[in-house]
Amino acid sequence: MSLTPFHLSDPFTLGVELELQVVNPPGYDLSQDSSTLIDEARHQVTAGEVKHDITESMLEMATGVCHDIAQVEQQFAGLQQAILQAADKHHLQICGGGTHPFQTWQRQEVCSNERYNHTLELYGYLVKQATVFGQHVHVGCSNGDDAIYLLHGLSRYVPHLIALSASSPYMQGSDTSFASSRLNIFSAFPDNGHAPWTANWQEFEGLYRRLASTGMITSIKDLHWDVRPSPGFGTVEVRVMDTPLTLAHAVNIAGFIQAMAHWLLAERPFQHQERDYLLYKFNRFQACRFGLEGVLTDVHSGKQTPIKADLEKLLDRIQPYADKLHAGSALEEIHRWLARGENEAQRMRHFIADGGSLTELVRRQCEAWASPL
Repeated sequence: MSLTPFHLSDPFTLGVELELQVVNPPGYDLSQDSSTLIDEARHQVTAGEVKHDITESMLEMATGVCHDIAQVEQQFAGLQQAILQAADKHHLQICGGGTHPFQTWQRQEVCSNERYNHTLELYGYLVKQATVFGQHVHVGCSNGDDAIYLLHGLSRYVPHLIALSASSPYMQGSDTSFASSRLNIFSAFPDNGHAPWTANWQEFEGLYRRLASTGMITSIKDLHWDVRPSPGFGTVEVRVMDTPLTLAHAVNIAGFIQAMAHWLLAERPFQHQERDYLLYKFNRFQACRFGLEGVLTDVHSGKQTPIKADLEKLLDRIQPYADKLHAGSALEEIHRWLARGENEAQRMRHFIADGGSLTELVRRQCEAWASPL
């Protein structure tokens, strides 16, 4: 199957997707009733979309094309209201977080969908284990070559985005010792990690043709790389973030990615090469394991830098581009968030260390997600 031609989008437009947990109080385990909730909520939505994800405990909300984070925020507010009204009607609640802290994968039910059923047949239990929750951000590009440059540029900052969004320290009732345990779930899948090296869009088309000719894939959706081009939308999609606990933090992360994309394409600060990816998995692991306290190693110089320090430096560098995109407030809030000295995973651990239960933790996460924007 041939690759869809790259749709020419307005540069730096945004589309934001959030995978959300549908939980069943008072026990706050994952519900298996997302279809009922989605059918109810989607009729109330005027902008954006509410839809299924892989299992019946998951719900995805997605904006349409947005020019700035103010539009993202506006659409999120409408989606939030529709989802919360439907959830209340059916005695369900919604929360963020990259994993549910005590659900068991054996209980999960895959949605009745031809594509998901094929995936289940192919991957077996791995699909049910993938009941984890992430934020995806699409950034518009005007052509395929820009998309490939942006793919490589954003891939350099995958650890920063993981650390910034890390909210999955608990899984299957245990502390995993990771800030983001969610991404570990995907390590058994063959398309895990970064995209194979290509220098431009023509080379990417050739790569896709070779993959498609093997019969292993039928569309770009079969390639779940950390960062991937989405030619049908004319975007580059960043897929590594845990779903934040609040919509406000999700909006700020989207603004951060948008500003970073503008900086990368405006200044072209790197001459990308295949060697850049030599330590990709090591740096990615540092972010998953230690969050903001993880350490990055430069593949060319060997220099090591804490992720938090590198993130603060990056925020200052891209601030002028954020201001051009009306996303300055997002970077300012991330600065304040870093100054407080802990990410969401750390706050979750502190709550448990102070005597809180995992059930109460989920209840508090539901309250956080329902907070007005």
